[in-house]
Amino acid sequence: MWLDTLHTADRVNLLELYGRSVMLLELGRAAEWADLFASHAVLRCGSQQFSGRAELLNVARRIIEGEFDLAVGSLTAPVRCRHSLSDVCLFANGEAGAAGFAHLNVFAADDASAPRLLFAGMYSDKLSRCGTGCWQFVSRVLTTSTAVTQQRAQQVPTSTAEQLSQPNCLGS
Repeated sequence: MWLDTLHTADRVNLLELYGRSVMLLELGRAAEWADLFASHAVLRCGSQQFSGRAELLNVARRIIEGEFDLAVGSLTAPVRCRHSLSDVCLFANGEAGAAGFAHLNVFAADDASAPRLLFAGMYSDKLSRCGTGCWQFVSRVLTTSTAVTQQRAQQVPTSTAEQLSQPNCLGS
């Protein structure tokens, strides 16, 4: 089955770009994260919009510090969030462009308790290949599927091993 005109090398580089968009924040590397975006790139979630390197760098620093998360918004008490991307899907869009989509889950992560789901949504991205052949985000829009308030997230009970071993409604 032929999917589209993206070459294998482009797909590999784009998948690496998606992975870095999460891991560089986890590793505390704000400047490298901002480099994943074109100089005129726009990052949007709901009514929040950030554009240009200075704003993206500030967002990255705040996310790393646990003060803010694009998906959740301002965090009153600093919370370390873990971002998990899945179902990355890529499509060619012209000679040097691509469109990408990925599901995002954001969890509150601390050493004292099990991770709690704070947010589920989907990225819709426009990407371009720069003059040196690298890929960058030109536009990134995060659409909310599920948002859980920070207060409610702290109240969500976590499953125990015994509960997880019980059959569910699907008969497993």
